[in-house]
Amino acid sequence: MKINLRWGNPFARLDLQTRLAAGFLIAAGLTGIVATLIGIWTINKSTIDEVQNRVRQDINTAKLIYGQTLQGIASQIQFSAENEDLLKAVQEGNREKLEGLRDLIRSDPDIELSGSHQRLDMVSIVNPDGRTFFRAGNPRVSGDDMLWDSVVRRCIETRMPQASTELMPIEKIRLENPSLAERADIDIVATPRSIELKDKRLNEGMVMRAAYPIKDRNGKLLGILTGGVLLSRDNGIVDKVRETVYHGEKYYGHDMGVATIFQGGVRIATNVMTRENRRAIGTTLSKEVYDRVILEGKDWVGRAFVVNDWYITTYTPIYNIDRKLIGILYTGILEAKYRDMKWKMIWINMGITSLGMVVALIISLGLGRRIIRRIRILTRAAQAIASGDLDYHFSPSKISGFNILDEAFSNMSKSLKDRDERLQKLHEQLMSSAKLSALGQMAAGVAHEINNPLGGILLYSNLVLEDIPEEGTARDNMKKIINQTNRCKTIVQGLLDFARKPTGKMAPLQINDVIRAALDLIKDQSVFHGVRVDARLAENIPDIEGDTSSLEQVFLNLFINAGDAMKEKGGELKITTELSGERILVRISDTGQGIEREYLPHIFEPFFTTKGPGQGTGLGLSIAYGVIRSHNGTIDAESTPGKGTTFVISLPPGMVRDPASDRQVFDGLPGIMSEGAQ
Repeated sequence: MKINLRWGNPFARLDLQTRLAAGFLIAAGLTGIVATLIGIWTINKSTIDEVQNRVRQDINTAKLIYGQTLQGIASQIQFSAENEDLLKAVQEGNREKLEGLRDLIRSDPDIELSGSHQRLDMVSIVNPDGRTFFRAGNPRVSGDDMLWDSVVRRCIETRMPQASTELMPIEKIRLENPSLAERADIDIVATPRSIELKDKRLNEGMVMRAAYPIKDRNGKLLGILTGGVLLSRDNGIVDKVRETVYHGEKYYGHDMGVATIFQGGVRIATNVMTRENRRAIGTTLSKEVYDRVILEGKDWVGRAFVVNDWYITTYTPIYNIDRKLIGILYTGILEAKYRDMKWKMIWINMGITSLGMVVALIISLGLGRRIIRRIRILTRAAQAIASGDLDYHFSPSKISGFNILDEAFSNMSKSLKDRDERLQKLHEQLMSSAKLSALGQMAAGVAHEINNPLGGILLYSNLVLEDIPEEGTARDNMKKIINQTNRCKTIVQGLLDFARKPTGKMAPLQINDVIRAALDLIKDQSVFHGVRVDARLAENIPDIEGDTSSLEQVFLNLFINAGDAMKEKGGELKITTELSGERILVRISDTGQGIEREYLPHIFEPFFTTKGPGQGTGLGLSIAYGVIRSHNGTIDAESTPGKGTTFVISLPPGMVRDPASDRQVFDGLPGIMSEGAQ
């Protein structure tokens, strides 16, 4: 069944340049969208994190100001309690002398004295039994029990100063100072997103209270001086927080930072404004904040809806002296400024992305044309290489900026040419190997067939020689027959050595020691007079498994050949060993006359020699070839006529013997030989 994807056909029919442009545009668009989304997320997160870190610092400052205010009240109470006139009036029970305490009562909650003294809303002296002795804010009423006040009760019990924020019933506040009743009377108003409470009016007031023990010189408790400040509708603390932390900064007419004191979940002091531009006294918390702070007793840090706008806020609980949660201290930063900043950055980001897409489209169109032109050039180059023109290269005038691709194509062409040459060379070497294998098998057979007749000829020739008189040409002729027969046996033995592995024992040996032993044997020969020997044998060469005498014969033969090549003009014989990968390499180089290129494929063939008549049998390199192959190694040669020859022997370290290796050396290929030999 044939499926036709029609939706893909229109794009497939577009030319390559258009598809490249579309691809660039799609890639740029996707990148831009992803970058924009990541940018929006990063901007949003970084902005929120920054503001939340700031409000955490702000709440710490607000708590410090709140604590300093409470400490100021305690200090004012202590200062007044330690006054000698107050002590004397309490000792005498003279209420008239206590009238001076009325100066501590403020008539306006916004009035505050400078220095370490500040006005209070209520000041009272309580007897050691807990009954009121004198009220500065309501001097006509006294004698009532004050032990309901935890701060007073704990001060009497411990005889130590006490300070805390407490909730006082409105009737108790009115008893302390009748003018405070109106301030403490707050209607509860629900706003959008806020909780709705059952009570519609607060029946308690939140008061910062302090108490200090009054003692005589003997430490006897004479009474307690207690006082406090009603926080309801007292905006001094929250305004001080706003000025200290936010410095009155505004954003489009709205305060940038706000602070609030909550009694339970109701605002009793705040600079958060309603839409009617009034302080939002009596408004309630949002439900999520109420659940977190009031019900769970944990801090809230995050985004919250406050009265009529969104703020980045921090809420922290306020506890009384008995560690009961009674209120909340709050600071917040208007979110609008940061929200506008965030969207401004987002629009800038999107604008940059859009501009980048337009630029990418323009660039892609131009680049597409250049790519198409270059593809045509590369197509022609590929066709030329496919037709066999491996010397094809790019003209400098055709370079179009894609230098890497051009270089890669040129390298490919060069690599193909080199590989073609190596394959040709390998073919020649394989042919040579096959020829050597055939020669080896033939030589082994011929040697065995000739060896026995030669033995008979030598035997009978020696018998005849014994019967021939000492004088006469016949005896001389017979000696010549014997000498030539021995020479034939030597040649036959060479053929056998070429065709089979050495008979010596294979044992671990150090190749450097074999080379040194061979050098010691030839260094004093006349052929090496005028030849400088440079042996650079590496120290890290591992042992191999081999036949010492056979390998020594190989090196002797190569050294002597090198000496013969340099006997007329002298020169240098250089021997090096090294560990290359998992092979041991031995290089033997001379600076002699070298070998002609056409002779190189034949140098390992039996009876082939470049020496003059009578100067060699042509079996030396053949035997060396057989010995090295019997050691699972290879021997190659490189030569430049007039400059010298280098033989490279490769042997495996620590060769493990294999019974199958007892087969004739020419059962396998001799390996790839480098160009040249001697």
